[in-house]
Amino acid sequence: MLLFQKNGKPIMQLLKEDTHTQQARLADYCRTGNTPNLIDIKQDNLYQYRRLVFNIASDTLETAYPITYSFLPQNVWEKLVYDYFAEHKCQTTQVWRMPLEFYDYCKEKNLQETLGVPFLNDLLYFEWLELDVHTMEDIAYPKTKEIGSWLTDVIVLNPEHKLIQLSYPVHTTAPTENLDEKKGNYFLLIYREKQTGNVQFIDLSMLYVFIIENIINGITLNIILEEANTLLQINDIDLLTQHALTFLEDLKQREFVLGFLS
Repeated sequence: MLLFQKNGKPIMQLLKEDTHTQQARLADYCRTGNTPNLIDIKQDNLYQYRRLVFNIASDTLETAYPITYSFLPQNVWEKLVYDYFAEHKCQTTQVWRMPLEFYDYCKEKNLQETLGVPFLNDLLYFEWLELDVHTMEDIAYPKTKEIGSWLTDVIVLNPEHKLIQLSYPVHTTAPTENLDEKKGNYFLLIYREKQTGNVQFIDLSMLYVFIIENIINGITLNIILEEANTLLQINDIDLLTQHALTFLEDLKQREFVLGFLS
């Protein structure tokens, strides 16, 4: 039985509700700058809270998006960060994941059209993925063998990767080089090296995307090449095989191909 109650609620519960309200008001102030009604707090200190939190957010975004930060005019970047900070209620509890919500915010607001930067979404996504892949959770590596047949054995790839499609070549071309005239279909492999943890990027053709996607599904290369020869209308299985083997040997040197399933 609770001996101390007010309005039918335990006093400790009321204190928790008050604390939550105070915290929510302080958080809103840190985002918007609108002066809140807070209990037992020195008004002169409020600005310092907001300055500290905003600086952390701003520094995090600059670190996550160095290319975008350098490319956009300073006043445009500062307004973009300020508006995001004021308008968006961040959901993540991890500071390093906040840039993903910034990317989502820019997409939802269609800021690439507003700012006249049609490749902005691709650029932000590309920069975010480097951080995302670098910090992704470890994935168990399958058991592999070093010696095997490229054509008939199951090839094992580094599982810590992402395969993405972009509309602009932001991974190979600086944004200052008139990217808006190069719209098309671009494919990019991003993976984390097993030994060093470094993130690597490889520009891919549609053929190599087809090969990687099917290897991921456990299909052997001889079957993949037969399908590619028909679907892509190459009509030269020997030439196709030569290019595929050279490509896979290169991926092995780059530590993306791990070996063959044992």
